[in-house]
Amino acid sequence: MYFHVIPLRARGKPRDKKEVQQAKPVAGDLRIEYQHTSEMGRPGRVAFICNGAPDDGPLGLLFDAEVHSMAPNGFVVTGVELIDGVAYGQSWLCRERARSSDGT
Repeated sequence: MYFHVIPLRARGKPRDKKEVQQAKPVAGDLRIEYQHTSEMGRPGRVAFICNGAPDDGPLGLLFDAEVHSMAPNGFVVTGVELIDGVAYGQSWLCRERARSSDGT
């Protein structure tokens, strides 16, 4: 499904409220799939923005992904991201992407 996604952490540290509010969301087809990953060496749930192949998305992969909380205006997916071989906690704020008048 298509969502606007805003990362809530930078290298594992929470971004402040103002920074999150001013962040430009990444729009795309958010997917959460159970798959084997070479990075983790085991199968698990992986979240990503699909732009063709899973590993070419604008946010990278979110390993061990799970829906943390949900409300009427959005939800939060949490997991682990790998940056330069280091694992960091990450959370994505996901909100419905508004459709344009032509349906796209």
